[in-house]
Amino acid sequence: MIRKVFRQGSVATLLGLGALSPSIGAELRGIHLSSDTNSAQVTLELTDGALQKLFTLDHPDRVVVDLPHTHLARGIRMPAPAGVVTGMRIGSQPHGTLRVVVQLKSALPAHSTWGAADTGRQLVLTLGPLVASINSGPKPVYALHAPGDGDRDVIIAVDAGHGGVDPGAIGHGGTREKDVTLAIARALAKALDAEPGMRAVLTRDRDQFLELRDRMARAHAAHADMFVSVHADSIRDRSISGASVYVLSAHGASSEAARVLAERENAADLMGGILEDKGALRPVLLDEAQSQIIGISASAAERVVSALEGVGELRRAQVQHAGFVVLKSPEVPSMLVETAYISNPAEERRLREPSQQARLARAIASGVRSYFTQNPPDGTRFKQVRRSTLASAGDAASAATTP
Repeated sequence: MIRKVFRQGSVATLLGLGALSPSIGAELRGIHLSSDTNSAQVTLELTDGALQKLFTLDHPDRVVVDLPHTHLARGIRMPAPAGVVTGMRIGSQPHGTLRVVVQLKSALPAHSTWGAADTGRQLVLTLGPLVASINSGPKPVYALHAPGDGDRDVIIAVDAGHGGVDPGAIGHGGTREKDVTLAIARALAKALDAEPGMRAVLTRDRDQFLELRDRMARAHAAHADMFVSVHADSIRDRSISGASVYVLSAHGASSEAARVLAERENAADLMGGILEDKGALRPVLLDEAQSQIIGISASAAERVVSALEGVGELRRAQVQHAGFVVLKSPEVPSMLVETAYISNPAEERRLREPSQQARLARAIASGVRSYFTQNPPDGTRFKQVRRSTLASAGDAASAATTP
């Protein structure tokens, strides 16, 4: 039993690891935790990806991941308990398997996804209502969106642009885009979570490098209803300022500036040493579903543009189109928000201010909420409210015409 192996309450209990040779298999070099009262994300930094076994246990409730042929790097400390996570432990198992145990306040579904890291691979454990349950093996059973009645939250994947070895644009005062986007993304997630019927999922909640397609994959894993990527643009002319919102284009960019911006953002993977995707900038071959997704994205982006008008200057008053790789999801409506020009000295200063970050976040959240209020997905609380509002309006109209 696991509780016989690990000492309860310790920050990290490392048992029997000396028998593992550091020259064999993968090495676990870092563990990170992001948690709240309902969910958690545990990120394991490994030198190499490997098959893993994921399962749950109860009494107490915990999630366990076994990593075959893996040893622990020296000096690793477990994250402190937070939110729904009451403790984390590591220990060795027979045949060179490393076991990571995440103890929880209550049972939660779980699933895992692999992604690229600066020095190897990341295994991300998502614990919470993103999946319905775990079957007897490691493969998760995903929770499908309810087709009719229901009160699930609308899920928004919030993507902080750049990160890790990719700093993004750097302002004249030294402000890095990756830091600004993370701060705004966190503020946006907070604003969305404060809205009844909405829940945010961050693609990254720390300074880490993510491949563009991994960002999309995390949105899919979360069953997101919308994907919002946050950026802060840069241009040679430091006098240019203002926000703009982009969606995917299937037939070329809406302007030369949009084309150049998309090319620059699509090159982000090269910062992580990833081979260039030769098809990244090719036109999207549209089918009916992709056309519909782009149309939905544009409708939602228009709401965000309108909301951003109340925060500051707009660089473009209309939704822009370009071939951003990170927006090429065939299933999730997606937009990219350039919150301001970090190359403009005045906007760079404002972007560093938490108050301005919060204002931008509230405006984006307001635009997203406005879209879902008018276009609620089936099975959501928004749909219930919409149905109730229409029914009340119909009753009122009927009463007004009744003699």
